[in-house]
Amino acid sequence: MTTAPTVPTSPTAPSGLSVVRLTWQGPVAVVTMDDPDGRNTFSAGLTAGLVDSIEQAAADPRTRAVVVEGRPELFCAGGTQRELVNFARGNGSFDTDDFFRVFTRCPLPVIASVQGHAIGGGLVLALYADFAVFSERSMYAGNFMKYGFTPGMGATHLFPSRFGRELGTEMLFTARTYRGAELRERGAPVRVVPHHDVPGTALDLARSMTHAPRASIELLKRELAAPLLAATGEAVAREAALHRTSFRLPEVMERIVGAYGAEAH
Repeated sequence: MTTAPTVPTSPTAPSGLSVVRLTWQGPVAVVTMDDPDGRNTFSAGLTAGLVDSIEQAAADPRTRAVVVEGRPELFCAGGTQRELVNFARGNGSFDTDDFFRVFTRCPLPVIASVQGHAIGGGLVLALYADFAVFSERSMYAGNFMKYGFTPGMGATHLFPSRFGRELGTEMLFTARTYRGAELRERGAPVRVVPHHDVPGTALDLARSMTHAPRASIELLKRELAAPLLAATGEAVAREAALHRTSFRLPEVMERIVGAYGAEAH
């Protein structure tokens, strides 16, 4: 099937190129996050472009489902260096802009094609999709505690909910990376397939949901998304209270600087 022409979004990378693209495969809208310079982190261009693309996809009458993908080796790396430093200095927090719930708010089913690594907030973003397809060889981590601050973005609800209580809780406390194959071996109730099969599996899954009338698809999505929006909204509020303590710890800035280098100041 021929891919429809790319619909660029307005936010761009420093190079002037759009960092998020929107195309169609029949009734499936495909949103691609592609910011090699920014390493697919939550830059202003990527977050705004992601929200704009999801809204454009949902507004198009041909769309019945949405696939969101990143680069083949990197889905999303989460917060930027600048964001983490600002949070540690007391400027803002994860709860000030909940763009990351855009997949749940989308009126149509969203499938995250997580072929590349997904780290920290990048993995949380993927978990807000209705379905996620992971790669056996790629690495996935909720690495917030690596820097010494407590998880955000609703992670305290999503990790136990999506990966299972024991494994999800372990992922948050240890902050270590897990290859997709290990998640499958540990019994995580998520789809894990060979690396090269991730895009096709996600697209096939999306296509399988496109045969019902769009109105019925929207009704079902609204019904299934409502509990998740409520639960994560409460989790984000609780997490924000934890951040007011954990982000102020002197060790946090030290760890951010240690991970990113002196330029983080």
